[in-house]
Parts: sequence; C-alpha cells; structure tokens
Amino acid sequence: MDVSALVRKYYDLPVAVTNDANAAALGEMLYGAAKGMKDFIVITLGTGLGSGIVSRGELVYGADGFAGEIGHTIVDPQGRECGCGQRGHLETYASATGICRTVSELISVRRGESELRSIAPRDLTSRMIAGAADRGDEIAKEAFEITGRILGMKLADSVAHLSPEAIILFGGMAAAGALIFDPTKRSLEEHLLPIYRNKVKLLPSGLKEGDTAVLGASALIWNEILNKRT
Repeated sequence: MDVSALVRKYYDLPVAVTNDANAAALGEMLYGAAKGMKDFIVITLGTGLGSGIVSRGELVYGADGFAGEIGHTIVDPQGRECGCGQRGHLETYASATGICRTVSELISVRRGESELRSIAPRDLTSRMIAGAADRGDEIAKEAFEITGRILGMKLADSVAHLSPEAIILFGGMAAAGALIFDPTKRSLEEHLLPIYRNKVKLLPSGLKEGDTAVLGASALIWNEILNKRT
C-alpha cells in the first residue's frame, strides 16, 4: 500500500514516509549533531540497530528505498540468530538485546562475581548492565568492551564504503556514554584504513531522545518540501 498516496487522497498536504533511523538522520542534520554536515551516518542503538545514511546532504535510499541496513551486515556467518531469520548480523551483537545476550554468555563461562547473575535473562536490560558497569562489575564492563569492539569494526566497513565526516550514535545504549563510545572508537580507529584514521568523528546525538520522533518527522517533511522547490 502506498501510504503517501492514501493520505493525499483525503488531505491536501505534503506527505512523506520513512523509517525511524532515516528520520533521526534528517533530525540530526537540521536540529542536532550533524548541523552543517553533508556526509554522515546515524546509528540507532535500541532493541535492534538502525541506521540512516546522508551523502551530499541527501538521505541514501538506494534503488528500492531500503538502503542503509547496517544492522543486518554480517559479523559472523555462523553467529547468533537474528530476528530476520539469518545469522550473525551486527544488531544481534551491538544493540540492547545484543549486549544482554553477551552478558548471558559471559555469565555462563566466567566464574567471577557479578550482580547480574541474580537477574533472569528475560528481565535483564542494557540499562541494568550500564549501571552495573558504572559500579565496577567486571562482566558488565567486559560486555561493553565486546560490544564496542564489534560495533567499531563494522563501522570501519561503513567508513570504507561512504567516507563520512561523522558517525552519530543515538538511542538507549548510546546513553551509556564512555562505556560504549570508548571501546567503539578504539576499535573503529584500529580497523580503519590509514587514510581515514583520526578523521571520522564519533559523536553522541544532539537530539533529546523523547523529541526524536517529532523532530525527525518534521525534518523529513521540510526536506521533501525544500527538494520540490529546488
């Protein structure tokens, strides 16, 4: 169903439809951390891993509108099962659910004490893991190191493809701050080609998490209106 056409049938208003990560990317460009940038990537770290790519000031949609699924690039072909039915995708490692799976795996093979051992896997959240890591829990800290190492490695692939000015991390896990940014940045720099090293900024979002949907949607429609005028 063409949602845009359906809305226009009843309302004489401009209509645009996209996913949350693309909307967040436009929101960052108009209101947030990507102001003044023409080439950047937004990574949303939530239940899964979403991504919005902007090149030369325009969202990258690809031939069929589905470009930019960085969360479904492969870390390990024999790795964790993804919700899409395939295996080893990035979002199964670098996301809120991914880090919870990492903690469960670490608890099963590590003997050290951890406050996370008393929490049932179904009740575990990335916020709990971040809190434990802040309190010095070794398993929680290791889980963030593993997550950041994998995320940075795959972001280095994206840099090789797109050569962005910046990569912006957004979402619940990004709120963990240095716990996720530090290992991600180290891994990113380690895996980059020398020509890209120390050039690509890794930034937190400039949008308040509760405002993202509204700001992203408004940025989307402004972008559509401006494109039609040029």
